[in-house]
Parts: sequence; structure tokens; C-alpha cells
Amino acid sequence: MQSRNLSALLVLLVLEALSSCSRPVPQDPALAINLRWVQNYPGEKQSNVNTGLYWALSFLGAKLPASADILTWRGTVVTLDLGAAQVQPGTQEAWKKLLQALKSSDEYRRMGAIDIGRFVLLSLCSAHHYYALTGTSPTFAQFLARHHFETRQMAVVQSGVARGNRLIEVGTGDTVGTIAFVAYEGPGALKEGSFHKADVETLEFMSNGQLHFGLYDLAGNLQATTTPGLTRAGKPSKCLWCHEINLQQPIFNKTDVPGYYSTQQFKDLIVGQMRTVAGYRQTLRSKVDFRKTQDHTNAENLYMSFAQPTAERLAAEWQLPIEEVRRILQTGKLNSHPHSTEADDGILGDKLYDRTQVDALAPYRSVPGPTDFREASPYEPDLLR
Repeated sequence: MQSRNLSALLVLLVLEALSSCSRPVPQDPALAINLRWVQNYPGEKQSNVNTGLYWALSFLGAKLPASADILTWRGTVVTLDLGAAQVQPGTQEAWKKLLQALKSSDEYRRMGAIDIGRFVLLSLCSAHHYYALTGTSPTFAQFLARHHFETRQMAVVQSGVARGNRLIEVGTGDTVGTIAFVAYEGPGALKEGSFHKADVETLEFMSNGQLHFGLYDLAGNLQATTTPGLTRAGKPSKCLWCHEINLQQPIFNKTDVPGYYSTQQFKDLIVGQMRTVAGYRQTLRSKVDFRKTQDHTNAENLYMSFAQPTAERLAAEWQLPIEEVRRILQTGKLNSHPHSTEADDGILGDKLYDRTQVDALAPYRSVPGPTDFREASPYEPDLLR
């Protein structure tokens, strides 16, 4: 019996050694990090997490070659290799700073990894980090220097985004790299000639086929969010959530202004440009399949479920019995709230807690994310200066 047990142990050790040898080793350890998966909803699978991570990284500009070993799983912990993911050129140092901040946290030291949701919240949903990690033009002037625009503009009188009028400039050219838009929002009316520019929003495409957003003030400096009194656009993460992978047509506009594109002309222009984008995306060999138009929701589930956790998720996250977690939440006098984020499908449940509040009760200290994942936040992290 003892001999058989010893033989079995040796076999396990050999298999473990072979498994370790077969795991890809990151070329640059500073661009690799361990992430831990806490199931966000019943039925969530590792494949959902993989798809969500790939889409989040794609929104951040990563090329994600189809043949690359980017994610390596061991139980519920996955090693993410951003070197293999081929993040945007020139952004490696920013990524290294972010990963170092996460690896230096109490959470990482005690748990051996960072929650996947926290990673996405602090990269995709943190405006300052999004700009650095995607290589956004630091100033509006630098953005303009990379594009050419038509003299004719689009006047949006009835906007689904702006609270008033919206003026849109259209980039010239017929390739993905030349497609660009600038939207101005502010007080006054375009039809009456009293419109004044205030907020500036830019849109272009990255080489991996994803949309890329920038928000600027009139002085040309990057802004974490738009002005709530002027527009509903929010942070870049909200732009991504609303656009998904598309250029949006003016859905509500009914009033054409002389001297500008008519609504129908602008719609036709958008259709033609999306045809160009679709053709370009078909040439890419990436982990992201643009034909699966709802796959991006897996990325949204990662950060939404983390930002608005259930007690059950917290129990798994903190590795505590559910009864103990409920006692902690009750002692902390935290009240739950129903899932009410506009236009989402309610997959999270109806007894959710606020991440900012529950982090204060966690058994370890973590790097705090933004107060809100899409709207203007009282706290917006900037760990990359």
C-alpha cells in the first residue's frame, strides 16, 4: 500500500513538473500579472471570463494575436501576459506602472493575485489610465495634427447625447486610419448662430479595429469626463458602452440646418464608413471576433459585477462564510440596492452593494478604483503620473 501511494505521488509530481514546463513564460515579467476569478453570476464560465478579458484589452488597444499565449490558467487564477497581448506601441511603461501598483497592494500580497474586476475597473474604466494605456493624444492640438477634416460639418439639433445642440466635424479619407470625428457641445443654438463650443469629444479608430475616445476642454487638455450639465456622454468607458463597436447615426435629429450635412447625408456617410471598418476588421487575426457582436458584454459583466457585488460574491472574494459576510455588512450599516444601470440586462441581481463602501470592510487593503465606472466620479485614480 505504501509503495503504491509513493508511486502515485511520484506520478503527480512528474505531471506537475511537465505542466509547469509547458506553461508559457512571459518574456517581460513586468508586463505580466496574476488575476483571480470570482464567479460573478450563476453560470459564468472560464470561457466567459476569457472573452471578457480579451474584449477589455481590445478596447484598450491590444492587438491580441490569435496564436498568442496571453492567458494561462491555474485553477481560478489566470496569468495575463500583456507582452504577448501586444498592447499599444509606446504604452508599455504605463502598463508596467499600473501592474506594479497592483502587485504592491495588500490584496496581491495576501491573495496572490488581483481580482479581475478590479483590474478592468482600474484600466478600462479609469479615465486617466485609459488615456495612458491607449496612447491617447495628450492635447487636442496633437489629435488635430494627426487628422484632416472636411469644411462641411454636421449640426445635431436634437441629440441623444447632448442636452442641447451638438456640432460634429468629419475626418477626410477612406481608410480606417483616417476616419475621425470631433463633437463639440455647449450652450446656444446652431440654427440661430448662437452656439458656443465648450466640451470637446474625439473619436478615431485604433489599429486593432476598436473605437478610441478622448475628452478635452477648450484649452485642449484631457478631461476625465464631460460636463454633466452639457451632455450625458460621461467618461470614455461610457462612450465605449454606448457605441459598442459602431459609429452611431443621429437617431433623434429631425431638424436640418442650411450649410451643414443633412441628417440623411450624415447617416449615409456613417453607413459607408462602417462598411470600410467592417472590411478592415475582417483582415485582422485576433482573439476578438467582431462578428460576435454581443461578446463585448462579457467585458462589461466583469467590471459591473465587481463594482456592484452581491453578498455571495463578496463571500467568495473574501473567502469567508456568507453568514460572516452578511454580519460584516450589517455591522457596517450598508444597505443593498437593486440593479438599475440604464439599458443593462439585470444579470447582477437585485441586492447589490457599492464597491467603494464594501472595500472599507474587506479583510485586506486594495487599490481603490473610480467611484463610478461610467459617469463623473468624485474620485478618479491616476496612478501613472
